[in-house]
Amino acid sequence: MTSRRMDPLPSEVLEDPRYTVPHCPEAEHGIGWLRGRVPRFSEGAEHTRRRAVLERTLAGLDVRPGAGGQPPAALLAAMGLSRELVGEVAAAAAAYQPHTSDRELTAAADDAVERLVVACGDRSERTAMLICILVQAHAGLTAVAEQRRSGRTGPPIPVTRRVAPDGREVLVDLSEAPFGRGAHACPGEQLAAVLAATESPQR
Repeated sequence: MTSRRMDPLPSEVLEDPRYTVPHCPEAEHGIGWLRGRVPRFSEGAEHTRRRAVLERTLAGLDVRPGAGGQPPAALLAAMGLSRELVGEVAAAAAAYQPHTSDRELTAAADDAVERLVVACGDRSERTAMLICILVQAHAGLTAVAEQRRSGRTGPPIPVTRRVAPDGREVLVDLSEAPFGRGAHACPGEQLAAVLAATESPQR
């Protein structure tokens, strides 16, 4: 199932239940384990339950902007994790999306997720949600930083992916919905604003 070269579909598609997120089968470890246990890649009742766990986890975080801080480090600190795990978060984020085909990135992500699991203390659903928050926040804030450097306008992440009713994987334009729409709208919009405030000003 691959994306064909075509214009992205409008964001209204995100509210159409016939267009689903890419399915990720469960795995025992690594990035596959993470993908198979987060709301980002699930649908129906499983998505609803996992999203509720994710939202409770988000609500329990006390992220405090600090002068000269960096967003990933601030988020790790709010979770009671070492700021030195920033590299692991970046490596996991690089291969988080299921269409990632680079074997070296995937292998590095597998190792990074396992180190994050150990740091969180167990291989539980809550651990999956903590890593999910770290990885998705990192991806979004990295895109924001790149946009600022380049002067590019529009949403930091311009498109997302869905599986059409005919089984094709398609792109969906996020110009009018930078945090998504519908059941899979990003639950971290407020967190993103707080994390952006932790970033050191550019000189």
